[in-house]
Amino acid sequence: MTDSTWPRLGRLLRTAALCLIICGPSLFAEDFAAELPRIPPLEPDAALSRFEVAPGYAIQLMAAEPLVVDPVAMCYDENGRLYVAEMCDYSEQETERLGRIQLLEDLDQDGRFEKSTTFATGLSWPTALICYDGGIFVGAAPDIHYMKDASGDGIADESRVVFTGFGRSNVQGLLNSFRWGLDNRIHGATSVSGGEVKRADQPHATPLNLRGRDFSFDPKTLELRPESGGGQHGLCFDDWGRKFVCSNSEQASFIVYQDRYIARNPYLSAIGPKVDIGTDSGQTPVFRSSPVEPWRIVRTRLRASGAAPGHVEWGGQPAGYFTAATGITIFRGDALGDELRGVAIVGDVGSNIIHRMQVTPKGVAFVVSRIDQNTEFVRSSDIWFRPVQFDNAPDGCLHVLDMYREVIEHPKSLPPQVKNHLDLTSGRDRGRLYRVLAKGSKYRPTPQLSTMSSADLVALLSHDNAWHRETASRLLSQRQDLAVVPALRTLAITGEKPLGRLHGLSVLNGLNQLDADVVESALADSHPRIRERALQYAEAFATSPDVIRKVGSLISSDDPRLRLQLAFSAGEFPAEQKVAWLTTLLQRPDSDKWLQLAAVSSLSNDALPVFSNLLQNPNLRRIMPADSILQRLTLQIARQNKAGDVDVLLTLIEKLPASEQPFKDQLITTLLTSSSPSTLKQVFIGPRAELIETMLASARNKVSQPTLAVERISAIRILALSAQLQDVERLQALLAPTEEVAIQTTALGALAATANPNLANALLDRWNEFSPSMRLKAEEVLFSRPDWTAATLTLLESGGLAPSAFSTARLRTVAAGNDVELQRRANLILNSLGTASRAEIVQRYLPALTQSGDTARGREIFRKQCSGCHRLEGVGNETGPNLSAIRNRGKEAILLNVLDPNREVNPDYLNYIVSLQDGRTLTGMIRSETATSLTLVRAENQSSTVLRNEIEQIRNSGQSLMPEGLERQIDEQAMADLLAYLLSPEALR
Repeated sequence: MTDSTWPRLGRLLRTAALCLIICGPSLFAEDFAAELPRIPPLEPDAALSRFEVAPGYAIQLMAAEPLVVDPVAMCYDENGRLYVAEMCDYSEQETERLGRIQLLEDLDQDGRFEKSTTFATGLSWPTALICYDGGIFVGAAPDIHYMKDASGDGIADESRVVFTGFGRSNVQGLLNSFRWGLDNRIHGATSVSGGEVKRADQPHATPLNLRGRDFSFDPKTLELRPESGGGQHGLCFDDWGRKFVCSNSEQASFIVYQDRYIARNPYLSAIGPKVDIGTDSGQTPVFRSSPVEPWRIVRTRLRASGAAPGHVEWGGQPAGYFTAATGITIFRGDALGDELRGVAIVGDVGSNIIHRMQVTPKGVAFVVSRIDQNTEFVRSSDIWFRPVQFDNAPDGCLHVLDMYREVIEHPKSLPPQVKNHLDLTSGRDRGRLYRVLAKGSKYRPTPQLSTMSSADLVALLSHDNAWHRETASRLLSQRQDLAVVPALRTLAITGEKPLGRLHGLSVLNGLNQLDADVVESALADSHPRIRERALQYAEAFATSPDVIRKVGSLISSDDPRLRLQLAFSAGEFPAEQKVAWLTTLLQRPDSDKWLQLAAVSSLSNDALPVFSNLLQNPNLRRIMPADSILQRLTLQIARQNKAGDVDVLLTLIEKLPASEQPFKDQLITTLLTSSSPSTLKQVFIGPRAELIETMLASARNKVSQPTLAVERISAIRILALSAQLQDVERLQALLAPTEEVAIQTTALGALAATANPNLANALLDRWNEFSPSMRLKAEEVLFSRPDWTAATLTLLESGGLAPSAFSTARLRTVAAGNDVELQRRANLILNSLGTASRAEIVQRYLPALTQSGDTARGREIFRKQCSGCHRLEGVGNETGPNLSAIRNRGKEAILLNVLDPNREVNPDYLNYIVSLQDGRTLTGMIRSETATSLTLVRAENQSSTVLRNEIEQIRNSGQSLMPEGLERQIDEQAMADLLAYLLSPEALR
């Protein structure tokens, strides 16, 4: 066979593979058998020899099968007994209830477990547990159970469901990581499956929506509340109670603020609390010593060739990067030296490694950076090593849970022709627990804390090991022994160690024995983190003059975390102090978006006096950007719809000098567009009505002057306030293709805000003039209100516009909506389309794979059809997935994803439908959620942030944000041109 034959044969094979995917499952799956040999497990001693550990450290085996199998979560009780959650039903045994809780005991205190008792069975997918009051809370979605051994035989004889409603949609996205907090509550990660959760004994209660948020509960009262979060599998606190989470390719994220502060202010549109703190997250390399599993190699090759769906990551390499970060843990033990204390530990089960990162403060958050260069803290050449979680243990070391499985991977991400040769249950009968220790160190037995007096437990609150401090705190919380209050007060005020003082405060708070004197002392503590925590405790003493004075003394602190907490806590203090403190904080040069957010969260009732104070600072006004704190405060006051406050606010704005007219117009426009009509009618009377007309007259003049680009955009927003036909026509004229995109887009938004019933017809009349980018935006507007949707359907029904002008996904959204008549009409239109199946469409475009393409024409097609969501060569938006690794995916994969975007949808890019109480409907992927708002993002990076109190319903469309139907815009040759460009060197720059 000649060399020239190979390319032709390769093309034929790739096209054949593509046809097999289109037409159905491959008939030749067994052909991969030779490439997919089974990898046998190693016995514990042999597996131990395969580890490489960073210099100065060693790894020891603590337990292995049959004592423990499939460990995914662990917790030591107060006597050093270890409870382990065994997820034997991973990953596809959803109904068999094979999960167990195992109780391990080290009878001779040598650091290895000899006894194992099955504490509980019959659980489905158990993923979390924590000890409390002689028993354990167990997370096994949809439930959290409480189990207890009353007879002392090591087997649970008491079990009840305490919470229910956690999601189970993703076996790798279940609730996890129960942790004891400094607030004496149990915290957990909800993960990507979310949930509508309520107490099991309150079946008629309103469930708590935990989508995008974590949770905590009081173990005594079972009071449940949402918490800021958003990770996947892994949640931890550092010594000071600061929260970290992780997700598959995002190895470390920091949670900046607590959800409860945002929840105080229903009018606040908040930025999300989760911040990616990795310096290279999303593309972080890992340095494995294990060979890449054969199935990963085959799967990547199939994905890159287009013969299997899914993302091709890291330039088409099957391994070498973070894809399964799990179990983030800030090391807080006392047996591994100071260099490891405070370091972030995370596993990657796909690469058989344990990674460590230095955690460095940066503003109110942190950054993490690799410690081990070109290697890892711990790595194994055994591909069965699967470090899923970690624990700060009683012995001061880092303990590791090794699920020890042949394959850990979501079943849906495995191509059938690969999966057929794998056993996803292989390793169900195996599991390992390890200890990472300082080389040459000796094992430290665990004390029996249950037998200690409460006074002795108070002494343990100053222990250098986190397990001792937290377990003592938990036991004191359980006992509620008030006899130790004097000792706790002494510790909190005069304790030698900062962490001892911190835990003294925490336990006093849990016993409801904190008083103003102790809080005052903590507010003056020498350690900034104790002062930061004391600000939270001070909220309960907000009327104490001495506490107020001490809090006020912190206003000049140079510590950004402390200032942020002060801005949040200020909301619990009397108006006089709150206004004074926030005015001062907001005028600091280092006032950033987080501090502004905290301040507005505290100003649910007192935004007006802070606005007035800030307005007196001319320097501040001059440097304020459009989204300044003054704009935020104006929005807050407007949304509250208190006519008296709006009246005073307007008076303050009117007093600004004429030289600041543009700034005045911005504030007044915000006020007018965000207050209710009834409020505006009360305020804009008499001379005030003339103010609006003056603004409109000025806006009309500016809109007509093409040279005033910035001023025109501001003027367009002002014209949206007018109901006059001539102004509506002015705005419609700005939709002309001769106008700049920014002008067209702003005009469209202004017209949408008018709710003019004739807008739909005006947009449809101009439809053929719109660019693809403008059509996407106009489509969102046309389907955002029932009357506009009805007008659009009328035109489609009459043949005035082809149904193919809109995505079928959009028509399906209407067909699945709440308006019965619109449903009926949309379904009739969909039925009339006779739409070919996606497979048929892909089949029709297969010739584009072999046709010669023109890169220049492909670039133009990309910019016209694709740049709304994708960015190449500095052109476009990054709403959709990054295309930088496009070369390695191959033509076939690109063709499939372009023509059939819903074959496999990344959950991050799902399209949601949000119905608002004012009748509008918004769509987009959810970028972030908080207690009071959510943000949707769409093509062209257009976003909408809506308050929860404005939302009537949220629905997951089950469809990708990328619409079907590109085949209506480009033919086979144009597709060949597009493919040529996407694979060109220029597109990769």
